[in-house]
Amino acid sequence: MVKKSVCGGRKMSEITIKILNDNEYGIWDEIVQRSPQATAVHKLEWLKIIETHTKSKLYLFVGYLGNQIVAAIPFFYHKSIIVKIISSPIGSTMIANLGPIFPEYDMLKQDKREFYFREFQNELDRYIAKNIKPDSIFILTGPNLLDTRPYIWNNYVVTPKYNYKKNIENLDEIWSGFKKQLRKNIEGAKNAGIVIEEGSLDDYNFIINLLSKRLGDQELAFPISKEYLVDIYNRFYPENLKIFIAKNNGTPITGIIVLCNRDILSIWVGATQVGSKGLYPVDLLQWKIIEWGNKNGYKYCEILGANMPSISYFKSRYNFDLEIYFSVKKENVSFTLINSIYGLINNYLKIRA
Repeated sequence: MVKKSVCGGRKMSEITIKILNDNEYGIWDEIVQRSPQATAVHKLEWLKIIETHTKSKLYLFVGYLGNQIVAAIPFFYHKSIIVKIISSPIGSTMIANLGPIFPEYDMLKQDKREFYFREFQNELDRYIAKNIKPDSIFILTGPNLLDTRPYIWNNYVVTPKYNYKKNIENLDEIWSGFKKQLRKNIEGAKNAGIVIEEGSLDDYNFIINLLSKRLGDQELAFPISKEYLVDIYNRFYPENLKIFIAKNNGTPITGIIVLCNRDILSIWVGATQVGSKGLYPVDLLQWKIIEWGNKNGYKYCEILGANMPSISYFKSRYNFDLEIYFSVKKENVSFTLINSIYGLINNYLKIRA
């Protein structure tokens, strides 16, 4: 790992990679607090909950420049009989963004941003290849990291992904930006007596069960144990987690789980459109969440996940701005071959069924 680097014409010390051990875990949340790319999911307790419920091994990789921490990334290691995978996050955990974080990134000059990321990624790849030897590496970056060149230069496949995001400080501007039909849907739901309330643990479980039923109706399995989501509630409600429930005549009919981090409110899980024909409680629900965020001092609202045509149509009616993040992966030949064989078998079984 002896490599001299140059930044702005000056020689700089090498970046070294370290995995934090158990008695150094206190360092992690300090890094998270200082990094603009970090989400609530980057917090150690959320990462440990993921580790427990996915039976994976959490590695907290940190990049040091001398005694200074300049970059970090959480990875989960999971091994089957055939392959070894490290990922940030694990796909089944219903997490949109994780990936690398950089302390004080917004305060750095561009040359230092590039140097830290480039050299951190170079050394991280060397460390992983030598010590872990995974068959597949998968990352979903945070939306505040636009530079993917260090991944491209290290032979990763990089694919753009999208959320929606809007400054919600001016509610009149937000409302007037909505598609006309969306405004009519919201007014119609209010006139029909749909009421939006902040929810409890019972409402949280109601939303999870509603989502599970919707997936079951599509012959899809729930991606992870419901106990995982209960543990998230027990640790992160109410600071980083809010529940909003739509009721008709006092009976819950649908709801949304929202993540809260710094000045951003993120619409996360739920939003099953139910009710009578011509009644749209989810449209009212999301408007009331935006109003709540504005009232409680949040500057931005994110609508997570805009990567499928049908979903994007529904979410684009709010006329939020696109927010880009990236899917990053690297696979060896063995993993690609195994994946292809698995896909062929799966397709065959579907045809036979």
